[in-house]
Amino acid sequence: MLQSADLASVRSFVVRELVDFGAEPDRVSDGARLEELEIDSLGVVELTASIKREFGVDVPLEALTKDVTVAGVIALIQGAAAA
Repeated sequence: MLQSADLASVRSFVVRELVDFGAEPDRVSDGARLEELEIDSLGVVELTASIKREFGVDVPLEALTKDVTVAGVIALIQGAAAA
């Protein structure tokens, strides 16, 4: 499992990726939904690949296409790392 100290780095990674995929930086908050940030299906696929590269874990694509928030993405990464 990712240590609590890693939570900040996971969040920073997710925010950075979402901004790279076109989200407005000031709109990215833990409660923001990916669709509200205008992250399209290609962005979700790219996010999945980035998570795999960065953390070596698989987050199911389906999990990221359901009404997920930024905090939800972070939790998915942590859950996959704990498995």
